[in-house]
Amino acid sequence: MGRSPSLLFLQLHRVQLVNELEYHIASILDQALQQQLLSRDDCEEVAYEGGPRKQVRKLLDIIYCLGEENASIFCELFQQVKTSRKQTSNESDYSKFKKKHKEVLVRRSDFINFYNCRHGEKFYFSDYFVNLLLVNGHYSLEIKKNELLTFGQQRIHLQNKKEDKYRLTLKQLFHKLNDRRTPKKILVSGVAGIGKTVFVQKLVQDFSNAVEYQHFDFVLNFTFRDLNLINKPTSLREVICKKHGHLSQTLDHIFKNSHKLLVILDGFDEFKSYNQLDLEQFVFDPEEVAEIPQLIGSLIKGELLPDATVMLTSRPTVINHIPVECIERFVIITGFSVSEIEDYFQKFFGDKQVGSEQFVVVKDNHFLFTLCYIPAFCWIVCSVLKGISTLHIECPKTMTDIYCHYLLVLLKYHAHQVYSIKNGAVLHGILGLGQIAYHSLLKHETLFYEKDLEMFHELPKDIANSFLDTTCVQELGYTENVLSFTHFTIQEFFAAFYYAHAENIDEDIMDVDMQKSLGIGSGYLDLFLRFLSGLLSLRNQEILLKHLNLNKSKKLEMYTLWLVKSIVEHCESGRYILNLLHCLFEQQMSSLASRVTPSVLRLNVSDNIFSPIDFDVLAYFLDLVPMEIDELDLTATHVDAGYLKKLQPYLHRCKRLWLGENNLDMEAITILSGILMSPDCQIELLGLGWTQLEDEEFLELCKSLPHNHSLTGLWLEGNNINYTAIEQLPDIASLNSPLLHMVLLGNNLHPENITALKAKSHKSIIVAHIDEHYGKDFWEGWWDWIFQRCKVCNDEKIVSFLTKVYRGLGLCDGRDTEWMRNWYMQIDEFLQRRIQQCSIKNIAKKMEDLRQMFQQQSEQH
Repeated sequence: MGRSPSLLFLQLHRVQLVNELEYHIASILDQALQQQLLSRDDCEEVAYEGGPRKQVRKLLDIIYCLGEENASIFCELFQQVKTSRKQTSNESDYSKFKKKHKEVLVRRSDFINFYNCRHGEKFYFSDYFVNLLLVNGHYSLEIKKNELLTFGQQRIHLQNKKEDKYRLTLKQLFHKLNDRRTPKKILVSGVAGIGKTVFVQKLVQDFSNAVEYQHFDFVLNFTFRDLNLINKPTSLREVICKKHGHLSQTLDHIFKNSHKLLVILDGFDEFKSYNQLDLEQFVFDPEEVAEIPQLIGSLIKGELLPDATVMLTSRPTVINHIPVECIERFVIITGFSVSEIEDYFQKFFGDKQVGSEQFVVVKDNHFLFTLCYIPAFCWIVCSVLKGISTLHIECPKTMTDIYCHYLLVLLKYHAHQVYSIKNGAVLHGILGLGQIAYHSLLKHETLFYEKDLEMFHELPKDIANSFLDTTCVQELGYTENVLSFTHFTIQEFFAAFYYAHAENIDEDIMDVDMQKSLGIGSGYLDLFLRFLSGLLSLRNQEILLKHLNLNKSKKLEMYTLWLVKSIVEHCESGRYILNLLHCLFEQQMSSLASRVTPSVLRLNVSDNIFSPIDFDVLAYFLDLVPMEIDELDLTATHVDAGYLKKLQPYLHRCKRLWLGENNLDMEAITILSGILMSPDCQIELLGLGWTQLEDEEFLELCKSLPHNHSLTGLWLEGNNINYTAIEQLPDIASLNSPLLHMVLLGNNLHPENITALKAKSHKSIIVAHIDEHYGKDFWEGWWDWIFQRCKVCNDEKIVSFLTKVYRGLGLCDGRDTEWMRNWYMQIDEFLQRRIQQCSIKNIAKKMEDLRQMFQQQSEQH
């Protein structure tokens, strides 16, 4: 058209012009009059014609007579009308696609997929959804520890945060905070089974039913489990059309309005390329073809569709591989609160009264109730309670008990084809699943493919379907089944079952050399070992013999020898011991403790935020082994007054007690003061560093000193104690106290306060700075303790802990002493090693910054 003369265009395209302008004749006449293309008389002459098509023909005749220049102006006017019409049509289509998309999402999210649903069973999502508690914040778990156990210990602390700034409702997820811009990149983290996928389903359902999130036009939900199956370069358009083909005709307009688009990427921990997001080349165009990691990385970093909102969900073990500098909001799902657990019970049992009765039963069982904060566990516990009455099994006491009962309940009520057969089909199926679970555990895998499992097709389908989730993915010309256990703890249970009962195992996971060759770090097998201990226990062996015709395992004696030996070694060396105590608890055989006879009892259970179960397990052990406790290290466990009260009978027989890095209030200090004043108290060293103590708590603690006859060292570094409170401390010699030193490094003391303390001879026990008076041995003991703490900490914890140490040394004299210079050199070498080993850039940078801070501090005299 641009190259043809306008008059020729009007002549050649007359029929097209009549068809396209008949519905816009009034509008085009108005615009032609405004641009003085037509006179009023011309307009009246056109309007006189009967019908819009005749009016367009008359208009074209008049324009043709006005010459080439006016015809050119009219052609431009025609293009404007055509474009306007197209935009109006597109807006109408866009609205239609919005409506259609919501209808599709409603259909996809209307039902909830419970674990082990029978064929054809459907449960409406709205009838079963229970609110989850969301917390603002960010955490990552030490990779070497089991994520479920670690988070289980953190969860109570998170849920107890009362401040509004921490709590978050579903409605607030995309709201801006503190007058900052609305977050565009959001990370929702939580351990397996905590409800991340159900949370996504709730969000999608509320959007599609117009309940919430209507500032978005479209919500696109993808799972990494599906994205893993794309094994060739593709474009964002192709990825979207693969799952949301009904949007293919309007994707251009969705991209154009990307500020109204929410993209959900669910299950980052299942992404096979999770460690490939450190990109050098980005994708900027939705049409550009690239590998999946490039597309995902470009979306998260805001290079691709920068105005879109992107929300990721992930288990915490891999979130350090997410480019967190791009994340604007961190959210933690902490699971159910107490009232939400009861709500879940009522919905599960379908009767409020029955549900509440069962809830009371569970609430009285400390162990069961603590598990129920995770929705997946809550479902397992409810399933067990519903089924054990008909199986005539006593109520479970340990985690393994629960899983054994769960196994039997599902076999009875789901695997109808095989449960009644006595030819070993059930046992064959269970051991087959165990073999899959065991070898997947060795490979650090939670997802596997049906085609890769030679033994899968030999398994009874009822058993496989009861314990495995199957996702069927359509590929070009074939379908691909992706399998996983319904919960990763069930995989660990089956792996332990296989290890306990299989006669010949090629790769022995308990062999230390094998663990090293497979890259299995400390803590990775914690839950596996607990399950193994419980499965080998006599009571569970009897249950399995009765219901599965399973002979007793020959590995019990070998295992108990290993367990007793390991506990003794850890007690004598003061190494970390908590998981071994859990394994002993799983045995539920008190006579086994009589074989635990270490020469000295040193228990290190530090650096874990304790759950009530952990304290129960510790108390269980201390009851069975009534020895003098040479050392008990509860550093950074979030011990509080309630737990100290429960442990009070054992603390009297403890010589060295470390409670640092816990937030201790007046109630907790009052309990400790009572222990110190007791005539039975044997505590010689008490560590309360970095416990947020202030003047009031300090003075309360000092009241116990005249009545104590054992305490020689009190460590109070890094607290908030002022000089005015320290001044009130009387002369220790007059109190007849054996106290030799009270370490107050890093409290609220100024240089002049330290000078004043030096001048007061009766305050000689107060160590407020690096002082040669206390000698090299005294300080080297402290340095050794700091290095021991660092060795058991992950990199993030090292940064946090050593930052406190750095502040504590800030006002200290004596940094020019030889041993201090050596210490600064050692800390520098230590940090350099950890920086080289650290694969997470932002944490490595924090350690490098800290290293330089220590260097500068060492140079100040």
